[in-house]
Amino acid sequence: MLLMLIAGAAITLMMLQVTADVAGKYLFRQPVPATFEMVEDYYMLMLVFLPFAYVARTERHIFVELFTSKLSPRALAALEAAVGLLTLAWVVLLAWYSGEEAVAMTVERELREISGGYLFIWPARWAVPLGCAAMALVVLNQLLKDFNAAIRRR
Repeated sequence: MLLMLIAGAAITLMMLQVTADVAGKYLFRQPVPATFEMVEDYYMLMLVFLPFAYVARTERHIFVELFTSKLSPRALAALEAAVGLLTLAWVVLLAWYSGEEAVAMTVERELREISGGYLFIWPARWAVPLGCAAMALVVLNQLLKDFNAAIRRR
């Protein structure tokens, strides 16, 4: 839930900054510096990756039941467990490799040149491994429930 609050704050800040940028540009001929870079390097990463765990926990992702609607509860639970294993493997790998990149960019103090200075972008690199690691925990929990259901259902 904390990650969703951070993502919500990010979308609110993005909205305010973009509005201020447009208003400043057209009313005062002075846009807010680094708006494009902040949206691209910070806000979008937070909006995409931080809600992963919440979406997985609330099962708000897209389901297509075309082939699964006729499955027995046990077969459906087994299928969901298999998909859960694949999902877990994917998000763990994504968390691991993006975490390695985040560490490397943190050590390097990655920055981006903007008009009038520099913008540190290494902190934003942590949104990807953080969101994926949180999703991995949620998927692992659901996977254990699915395996249990597949074993017990008939």
